[in-house]
Amino acid sequence: MTKSTFTIENRAKMCSICSNKLIKYGRTKDGKQRYKCKSCNQATVEIYTYNAYLSTINYNIIQLTKEGLGIRSTARYLKISPTTLLKRLLEIASKIVPPKITEQDQEFQFDELRTFHKKHLKPIWITYTFSLQTRKIHTFHVGYRTVEIFKNLLSPIIHTKPTKIYTDKLNTYRLVIPSEFHSTRFRSTNHIERNHLNLRTHLKRLNRKTICYTKNIAILSAILTIYFWS
Repeated sequence: MTKSTFTIENRAKMCSICSNKLIKYGRTKDGKQRYKCKSCNQATVEIYTYNAYLSTINYNIIQLTKEGLGIRSTARYLKISPTTLLKRLLEIASKIVPPKITEQDQEFQFDELRTFHKKHLKPIWITYTFSLQTRKIHTFHVGYRTVEIFKNLLSPIIHTKPTKIYTDKLNTYRLVIPSEFHSTRFRSTNHIERNHLNLRTHLKRLNRKTICYTKNIAILSAILTIYFWS
């Protein structure tokens, strides 16, 4: 038995979900050996022909997305189709749970980052909240700036009665944030503005001088969900 065969067989005999041993479970129509876990009933194949079925593919997608690779670059690197990658991004993002607001989160900054949809003449905004204590992003939205969107994003935070919510001097904020929580003092949004720079640096489609505009807002939301919370 060669070293590569030994590695493949041992990897196939361990469940990728619960790490229990697998038992043989017949063969596929192509003659490949199948295995099944007695604990979680997860079935697997010894050697997959298509890389999208590998147990590590979702982890690799998350890591490459957070490193800023584009859709086609990631698909080429993982040797899967771009269509499959787009479906996986939406699937992965749908299972991610946002972080909860804790007692440590007392002060927040709220701002928008402008990007473009399909072409340079169609701007959209990534609007999100930023906790000064934990440096976490609890809510975000991709789209246009409206009073309803701001209310939906800020209502969970206002409900916790924070010490302060810092914003710039956009008039819409005054309609949403109670005056006792609201502050627009000079340089009060420095941290979230710095986080804007991180986003533009790490995600190619958010760079200032780029032709990689977002074609689908749902995909951009999925990528941001993975980047913020995975």
